[in-house]
Amino acid sequence: MISFNSLFNTDPEAEYFPEYDCNGEYKGIKALTYRGADYKGKPTRIFAHIGFPESAEGSVPAVVLIHGGGGHPDDEWIKRWNAEGYAAIAMSTDGYFPARPVNLYEGADVSDMVREFSDPFYKEGHTILPANMHMSDSDITVTDQWIYQAVAAVILAVNLLRADEGVDPCKIGICGISWGAVVASVAVGYDPRFAFAVPIYGSGYLACGLSGLDRIFKAPGVQKWFPERRFHKVKTPVLWLCWNDDCCFSINSNSMSYLDTKDNNINTRLSMLQDMGHSHSCAYTARESYWFANEILSGRTVPEVTAEYIGNTVRYSCGVKPGSVRLFYITEEMSYTRREKYGLHNTFMEQEWQITYLDPEHTRAKLPGNAKGKYIEFTLENGIVLTTPYSEFKG
Repeated sequence: MISFNSLFNTDPEAEYFPEYDCNGEYKGIKALTYRGADYKGKPTRIFAHIGFPESAEGSVPAVVLIHGGGGHPDDEWIKRWNAEGYAAIAMSTDGYFPARPVNLYEGADVSDMVREFSDPFYKEGHTILPANMHMSDSDITVTDQWIYQAVAAVILAVNLLRADEGVDPCKIGICGISWGAVVASVAVGYDPRFAFAVPIYGSGYLACGLSGLDRIFKAPGVQKWFPERRFHKVKTPVLWLCWNDDCCFSINSNSMSYLDTKDNNINTRLSMLQDMGHSHSCAYTARESYWFANEILSGRTVPEVTAEYIGNTVRYSCGVKPGSVRLFYITEEMSYTRREKYGLHNTFMEQEWQITYLDPEHTRAKLPGNAKGKYIEFTLENGIVLTTPYSEFKG
């Protein structure tokens, strides 16, 4: 049985290291460690960076940021959230510490981070978090598995933020990228305290994915970590944000995650972007995550987009007047293979998206006769993209 209940009221015991605070354009972002969950009988220490808006007065909203595979606490990502008026904490979820004082911007030299207690971070009797083994450790004691430790690190980061007088404890969100989005998708099923959630690329239903990661989630023992097993408990408004030709996570998984959570909160939405790319910088430069958080915390209802397919026609609608409406479709069942695409050799969708512009002044259109898989994209007048889920004609 998986339980994080003992962590929710736990003091994470933060310790600050001013000599590792950021300088230059990232000045104001502070370095700290905090206590994580016990791992193999020993308490853990977790390295993190935290930043507050420059003009913060009183308590501000906040967000927990979870990096992807091979990532680190990204100061550029923190800075972008700070610019939106949010405090932001980003932690290393796989045991890394700075080898020397450094700004951990996107693309920082990996030699600046080491999986050990570099000076001055060592604490007697403590240990580091396990490495991300891509779920291959799912047959060992649950609390010693990487995914457990990563989710625990998130829960304890929330505790740390809630204890800070400069943070509004009722306005703390979560945002994860790639593997960090998988962690976020699990975390929202166990921690009901989040005001909003934005998993980017990763989601639930990964065993149904097409890009090759499905092999990881079909392995014995991994099923207990399927995010969708607890989606019925997720009342948090979620923006499932992804790339429509992702090399790691296929959009059928994002779409199923959206469909499984959309009735839990009136503001849960899906956004599948064209030409997005897959990286930390591609993820945090997308405006949709910040816009969504601002809409939620401002108490506004996020525009709802719908599509109903009836025979060879589609009826579509948007809660506000859109700037444009487009039908994305492929002419055969979606499949992935390892191939050259976008100047990269990776696992990509074999099909190419076909695009048809629909009239934003109307609500009905005829579908191309050869459309097999499809979704509708609505671009709002402010440039934000919301989409309906991907679906395929069967038979």
